[in-house]
Amino acid sequence: MKHLRLTLQILLPVMTIVGGSFLANWIMNNKAAPLVQAVANDGPLVRVQVATLSNEQLDVIARGSVEALRTVDLAAEVGGRIIKTHPALRAGGTFTPNDVLVEIDATDYELLITQKMAAVARAELRLMQEQAEAAAAVRAWEQIEGNAPIDRLARREPQIRDAKLAVASAQAQQKRAETDARRTRVQLPFSGRVRSVHADIGQTVQRGQRLAVALDTSELEVRLPIPLRETAFVDLPLGDRTDDGPKVEITADFAGAPCTWQGSIVRIEGEIDRRTRQLTAIARVTRTADSQPLLVGMFVEARILGREVQDVFRVPSSALHSGDHIWIVEAVEDDTADNIKTTYRLRDRVVTVLRTERDHAILKDGLQAGEQVCLSSLQAPVDGMKVRIREPKNQTAGNMGGK
Repeated sequence: MKHLRLTLQILLPVMTIVGGSFLANWIMNNKAAPLVQAVANDGPLVRVQVATLSNEQLDVIARGSVEALRTVDLAAEVGGRIIKTHPALRAGGTFTPNDVLVEIDATDYELLITQKMAAVARAELRLMQEQAEAAAAVRAWEQIEGNAPIDRLARREPQIRDAKLAVASAQAQQKRAETDARRTRVQLPFSGRVRSVHADIGQTVQRGQRLAVALDTSELEVRLPIPLRETAFVDLPLGDRTDDGPKVEITADFAGAPCTWQGSIVRIEGEIDRRTRQLTAIARVTRTADSQPLLVGMFVEARILGREVQDVFRVPSSALHSGDHIWIVEAVEDDTADNIKTTYRLRDRVVTVLRTERDHAILKDGLQAGEQVCLSSLQAPVDGMKVRIREPKNQTAGNMGGK
């Protein structure tokens, strides 16, 4: 029994190994041949858009702050005590043209006018006396000397000339007194807003003393810095001031709501900013009675009406690479197989970029209408690379053919 058990323990593993070897050899010799299928590599799937010619308005966007047309230091033209002020003579107060903002006591100036009128009357009386004496002297000369030439002194010409100048001087002094009396009422010929006040009722002021600082708000100006490369798209008034400059649409948020004003470019500043290399255009906004409030110091965005360009292409900015290159998807007829098959390949194209903005670019040359522009971002694209495309769509909004 011991020998039989030992024999089985040895033979069973050996038989298992031998049997497994024969079975594996049989499987290897009788296995089916693998089916080999060729995998077609048609390239990655890309998005394309069809290039379409269009006309584009090249508006320029600029940002700036609102400034008053002029800032005036309101000063006293005569001295005296302030007896009355306009209710708007407070910081932020508004006034209309020819409102009397400050009134100075005019009593002394009215008395001076009376004195000057009396001086004029005396001067005129003296002139009349000199003229009468001259006429009497001429008659006496003719009676004595006959037709002999009359001397200038005999005609009293120097005395008459002095009397006339005295009349003119007295009249000028009267006119000055009347002007000083009118200057006791301080007015401005425009509507505006008071920035600051430096004098009030009861205060005695001297000639030339500052009374207030006022802003002319009948028209407002906006300084708009424009990069030099953007000036090619607008017709800026490079000469003198003009009322026919490019139109400007100004927008800003006021009291939580968007507001819009209309204006135009009236001039440009005389030099280019040395730090930013920008040219500053001045837009003027005329306020109307029903216009929304536009305050000095408000930060606004302006859209300057630019030139219109013909027959250009509008493409997404993402379609550009290397500055002025785009990928064109070209259809190629492949007749190497039994049937003709259309494949698509990438072609690198150099284009003329007229303008690049945040979302799109305007192309002038280097592209043909109907060509398909690749919009997808590829890892390592090369010229001639196979790609697959979705069915091209002619978009109506946001495509390359229009806004």
